Amino acid sequence: MSRLSGYYAAEGSAYWVVEDEGAVVGGCGIAPFAGSREVCELQKMYLLPRMRGTGAAALLLTAALSFAQRRYRRCYLETLTAMAAANRFYAKHGFVPLAAPLAGSEHFACDAWYIKELSGKA
Repeated sequence: MSRLSGYYAAEGSAYWVVEDEGAVVGGCGIAPFAGSREVCELQKMYLLPRMRGTGAAALLLTAALSFAQRRYRRCYLETLTAMAAANRFYAKHGFVPLAAPLAGSEHFACDAWYIKELSGKA
């Protein structure tokens, strides 16, 4: 976590933040999944509780997917089934649940996996 700026400075990666009154209150990132040139991963999507329900998450996701669709064919994400609101949010935005993680996953604590087909990259 202490090296996020360096991690997301890599080719095909980016990170967005939401600020409120000068403070960072949320963010999300896109990075290649397991070194893939076809699949990216939505990572570190988080908003402080007071920002949930404000539309900020949708704005973050829109920015991330706009970036991703110019570079990748699919966007993958991992989360927890216990995070019911997050799972509803991802489904609402076109992410389809998977029965298992994609090969190459490094997140063994997650138990919900999603994929979204992107249009844009030829």
